[in-house]
Amino acid sequence: MICWICNKNEANSREHIIKRSDIKRVYGRGSYRGDRAPVHVKNGVLSYIQGSDSRILKYDKSLCSECNVKFTQPFDLAYEKFCKYVFENEQLILHKRYIDFFDVYGNDFEAGQRDLYKYFAKSFGCRLVDAGATVPDDVRELLKKDTFQTGLRINFSVNEDVLILPKEDRDGFLGKGDMLAWLDRKDNTKVNGYEWNEHISWLTISYWYNIHPDGNLGSVWVADNQFIYLGIMFPLDEEQREYARKKVEEKPNKAN
Repeated sequence: MICWICNKNEANSREHIIKRSDIKRVYGRGSYRGDRAPVHVKNGVLSYIQGSDSRILKYDKSLCSECNVKFTQPFDLAYEKFCKYVFENEQLILHKRYIDFFDVYGNDFEAGQRDLYKYFAKSFGCRLVDAGATVPDDVRELLKKDTFQTGLRINFSVNEDVLILPKEDRDGFLGKGDMLAWLDRKDNTKVNGYEWNEHISWLTISYWYNIHPDGNLGSVWVADNQFIYLGIMFPLDEEQREYARKKVEEKPNKAN
């Protein structure tokens, strides 16, 4: 297989599905054992994670080491800086319901948010390849540009149902949603667009490629604004939400 980013080198490197820095932030460097060991769930199958570099947390090889380690490193660092800011300023962000990239990256916020967007574009591309799809040229090519046009739109939302959980539990709520393909109405073999999401705790990042984003899930962002305004989502119905609240309330009693 050829690396989908450079489109020339052999794919000999595996990208993390769950970012290693996210795992380490919540669970430490590892190894992980006992009740606090993270659990990976996929298709209903539970697997205990022993370390932040576990193979189960990685995609199959789809990148070359040059692209995955060297070329995209600034994107990874921009993401880590963004996450650090979000977790250190959680209550402020939840109160304001927006993020100012100046507060994250300082005077260099234009370059910082551009690298952050490229991290998400890389994440989207790796997920497409994992699903057996081809990464659109505009997504692949924007990684090498300072200015670009693309069909990939992103927005950020607060998952209010995750906020029901105690902080020590919700911080470990890391994962990816299903990749949905939008088929052409006249030709169901043709894909017109994609929809996807991933989450770090209560913050959900939604991806929309060549389809109209759901405005309830936040302002649309293409690395083109100093501010991102957070949307809102309630995945649980009222009965499920009430059940979750009761389970959280019961948890301290069980520990005593």
